[in-house]
Amino acid sequence: MGEDVTQRFVKHHDLHLARQFGTLARGHEHAVRLDLCCFLIGRIVDPEFNQLVALAKLDELAGEVREAAGATGFDRVERLRQVLFDEHEFRGDTDTYYDPTNCCLHSALDTGRGMPITLAVLMIEVARRAGLELHGVGAPFHFLVKYRDSDAETERFLDPFHAGREIDREALSERLRATNRGAGPNPDSFLASVTKRQILQRILTNLKGASVRKRDYFAAITATDFLLALTPWSLEDRRDRGLLCYQTGQYIEALDDLQQYHEHSTGAPDADRVADFIERVRTRIAEGSG
Repeated sequence: MGEDVTQRFVKHHDLHLARQFGTLARGHEHAVRLDLCCFLIGRIVDPEFNQLVALAKLDELAGEVREAAGATGFDRVERLRQVLFDEHEFRGDTDTYYDPTNCCLHSALDTGRGMPITLAVLMIEVARRAGLELHGVGAPFHFLVKYRDSDAETERFLDPFHAGREIDREALSERLRATNRGAGPNPDSFLASVTKRQILQRILTNLKGASVRKRDYFAAITATDFLLALTPWSLEDRRDRGLLCYQTGQYIEALDDLQQYHEHSTGAPDADRVADFIERVRTRIAEGSG
């Protein structure tokens, strides 16, 4: 008898992490700890990293911000930028942008490099520890952070990928309007704060894509498990998980995921393609059990 191709490859450890992540990330918005959730995501790429060291680094950076910060929020934001980008030289990774490690907060703390959203989380978490409240902004070109300056009664937009430089709101709005070209939602809607869950969802989507680029399908499956722990109703993630399981020979799981997608996504443009995959998976299962 040949090798059983229907065996499960998913590690119980990874499933445990996904469930733990879902518990942390689905709490009340104010109670969700971005740092802890991001550290769980980081274990998809680097299971053995030292979380205590990473937490201590965040605390250390926040301490440097508090030490020399002025009294106003403006002064503290300027000190935050100085500590992170002038003194510690955090920067966006333009050389290996799509490397999965760039999606990991602990890696950014270690190397000083990351994707826009990873560096945004770094800013948000150091700021929180230093008594500042920053928010993520899901701009279409890349992720930003903003600070509500109550003294000046205005919002300040900062670009963590480019050394935390400030972007004028009018210039930002004009850029969004030019990109939008009159179609879709009001461009200024992209300047609204996003929730922590939306930040985590975007990080995981980036990680899933980066893992597929490297053909690390097992990491991509785990990232998708995290996404489904965050949004169990996402049919697209269910479909993607099925396709990824097919790539790794997990045909029973692929069949289950693809059938769920096909049954509940009536009229989807990829319905015929998914139906073909379902037949292909059934053939593989029949071959393996023969």
